[in-house]
Amino acid sequence: MESRVSYAAVGAFVLVLGAALVGLGLWLGSGLTVRGYDRYSIYFTESVSGLFLNAPVKYRGVVVGRVERVEIADQNPERVHVVVEVEAGTPIKTDTRAQLDPQGVTGVVHVELTGGTLQAPLLTRHDGQPYPVIQSAPSLFSRLDEALTQGLQTLDGLAARITELLSDRNLQSVEQTLANLARFSSVLAANGERLDNTLQN
Repeated sequence: MESRVSYAAVGAFVLVLGAALVGLGLWLGSGLTVRGYDRYSIYFTESVSGLFLNAPVKYRGVVVGRVERVEIADQNPERVHVVVEVEAGTPIKTDTRAQLDPQGVTGVVHVELTGGTLQAPLLTRHDGQPYPVIQSAPSLFSRLDEALTQGLQTLDGLAARITELLSDRNLQSVEQTLANLARFSSVLAANGERLDNTLQN
């Protein structure tokens, strides 16, 4: 009876020790560390299509956090509220800007934090805000879309002016001017010798 009890105790001890060693190995292998995080709010006025929960937040290309929440801001259809978790100690300054940055050609985007000068103070929470607010900047796609829209508007205006310039009335005026020039050239050619004498005199 005593041998059975000791075998059971040894077996339980080996199982517990093995599970602890496996857990320790997985923890060390995954590189997980206990870190503190600070939450920040970002308000975007453009579409956040392609931004998903747990998408990375990068500071100058370095992953410093993740996207925690994406929602319509206070039922305002013109703004999207994004809450991000950033590692404590990351220098988020008052002049830091957040923009959506695409990852390749997959359509998936992440939050890229840029700017932040050494002299600027750290970003803090104001009264009435659940978290400090990082100002957003337009993404590359947004800037390209705006430039393309302005370019199309300019082309439309140019096309309208060209159409007006080439109207039937203006074409008739051009034809009449060309005809007058042709007649004037003919008169000059016919009176060329007389003009030469006049110039010589």
